Amino acid sequence: MNKRTRLCTGLVTAIGLLAACGGSGGEPVATDAADDEAAVETTSPATTPPTEPPATEPPATEPSTTEPPATEPPSTEPASDRPDWASGELATVQTDTGLLELPVELVPFCESSRSFYIAANAVDLVRDGQFGTSQQLFAALAAVIPSVIESAPSDEFAAEPTDAQDQLAVIIPAFEEVGYDNTRASEVSDPDALLEAVRGFTSTRDSLRTFLVDVCGAEGDVLDEQSQGAVEAAAAAAGETIEPAEPAEPVAAAAGTPITNEASNISLSVPVDWTETEESLEDGRQQLVASSDIDTFYGLATPGVLMLRGEGGFRDGGFVGRVLEFQADLEGIGCTVVAETDYDDGVYSGQERSFDCGTDGLDVRLLGGTTADESLYAMLLLIHPSEEPGIRQLIVDTFQVA
Repeated sequence: MNKRTRLCTGLVTAIGLLAACGGSGGEPVATDAADDEAAVETTSPATTPPTEPPATEPPATEPSTTEPPATEPPSTEPASDRPDWASGELATVQTDTGLLELPVELVPFCESSRSFYIAANAVDLVRDGQFGTSQQLFAALAAVIPSVIESAPSDEFAAEPTDAQDQLAVIIPAFEEVGYDNTRASEVSDPDALLEAVRGFTSTRDSLRTFLVDVCGAEGDVLDEQSQGAVEAAAAAAGETIEPAEPAEPVAAAAGTPITNEASNISLSVPVDWTETEESLEDGRQQLVASSDIDTFYGLATPGVLMLRGEGGFRDGGFVGRVLEFQADLEGIGCTVVAETDYDDGVYSGQERSFDCGTDGLDVRLLGGTTADESLYAMLLLIHPSEEPGIRQLIVDTFQVA
């Protein structure tokens, strides 16, 4: 889909690159009064003087439904229930879904909110090692958020953008400490504050996407496409290009046996000698562990897997929050991140991180992701012998949450 809209203008201005919205190949962007007049058609309650002298009853030739010429609507009009910030004047705007009538006070807020969302969503699409790209996108977010707050038609509309501004005031300095390398998030001066801010920010972003789709006429796939365009523009501004990774040689899955938890909402196959299992429920998240020796697995000394099922996804901070928590725990016992890649098995998409924990001959990984609708996520702490990659393949081929 190559649809582009004028609502992306704010992000282009913020990072100075037309490429963020797909260049000149998209729909025209209104940048002056004449363009705005062509793009936005306003309508208001009828004020045309009547052709007949005022009378207490309408002339017989006029239909009884004729709108009164008075500027104040009748008390029976639905407009009487309008919120205080709405004048009743409407604007017809071109959106992803077609022409849409919106209160004139809401149009600039939809525009600036869309620009902010595109940059916020783009942050999650940045590839490994694109530290300059991340910096560009966060700079764009910081530049755009004041206009979102200023364009809000009421304090209620301004509340979440204001929260996002406060969250960015924590996130941006924290990432500056580690050169915008999110694999080093646990090294910041206050990792707990960063984790809380990231969770709040992703929740705000998710709420904003819902608002854009439900109220402003946006389409999710267009938002995602424009977010990818923003990543490309930010990468160009940062002078970063990353060559696609060479496809890995296929690995045959090891032999295994299926296991599941009591609730039957976590399932996977594990090596046949991982005969010890344990399950638990913590903070509403179910967990299933399997190993040949669970006690020494917890000490990272024995192969095994811990699989976590949770609700939510990237946008509400569920999956990202768990990854950061587990990474902080691993780094707290001396592990360091040695590699990070995107994870996508066709059902779950997310991240995979490899750690050096001083365990000779054992690979330690965090991997998993969210479902397409981001209603559920699965995260796995996996330890397996380095010379047996088939164990990883067995598990990624079979794990499921429901």
